[in-house]
Amino acid sequence: MTVKIATFAAVVSSILPSMVQSASPQTASLQIDAAGLVRQSVQNYERDWREAMSWSYRQIDVTKSDGAGEVAVSEIIPIDGTPYERLLMKSGQKLPPDEQKKEDHKYEKALKRRGTETTWERQQRIQKYEAERSFVKDIPDAYVFRIVGEAAVNDRPVWVIRMTPKLGFVPTTEHGNILKHIEGTLWLDKEDLQWAKAEADVIDTIEFGWVLARVGPGTHFLVEQTRVADGLWMPQRIVISGVARVLLVHEKVLNEELTFSGYQKGNVEASANPQGKDGTPRTSNSFR
Repeated sequence: MTVKIATFAAVVSSILPSMVQSASPQTASLQIDAAGLVRQSVQNYERDWREAMSWSYRQIDVTKSDGAGEVAVSEIIPIDGTPYERLLMKSGQKLPPDEQKKEDHKYEKALKRRGTETTWERQQRIQKYEAERSFVKDIPDAYVFRIVGEAAVNDRPVWVIRMTPKLGFVPTTEHGNILKHIEGTLWLDKEDLQWAKAEADVIDTIEFGWVLARVGPGTHFLVEQTRVADGLWMPQRIVISGVARVLLVHEKVLNEELTFSGYQKGNVEASANPQGKDGTPRTSNSFR
């Protein structure tokens, strides 16, 4: 699974609690500004997403489709402002020599390409990556938020907030329109105002890529996040289940689970060249 899809799923998908306590009295919840909490949480998410550009981690992708299953282990490495996914293992085994050689070649090619970019080329690459998840900024205006209770996730108190699509919502970002077709629930950490959990369901068909693929109603996303540092949260698990139609003809059952671990902060990989082709100095792994 690509980093792009994982990012999308982490934003719009769901997080199941390891244990949810019973809701508190409704009267207490009514006094809280749910929309204000979510708006602040989106700002916090934006901050964390940018901070993540200086972290590496391991991803395990378990995919089941049409009776077949596959397990892939990858390392996600930040290289000059955007992540790179490097395949390490398949089905519990190291890659065959020929496949390992291809992966090594792809990796070295990516390092060289990013290391010799002009400043403009680098900005274009980063802007393209940003655009893929810019719809997060539309979330505060896309939904009606209602606190339905309080709970505990990993022994941390959270607000439980229901999200219902708002009539008349006009997207302001490239992919903001998808929010019209999704409803869900947030488990919002009270201390950090971060998405400790989220759960989302597709309620209407979502189209991707010039209508070459469609995700149908009933598709369910589930995401769990973990606190890796003070106030900093990263994805821990993503589960996707549902049905997609590829090329408007081939129906594909979606059954995928991703887990993330081993978060490490630091300059994991420096660019191949500290200057672009135009000679402009650049700092490796800086988002801006």
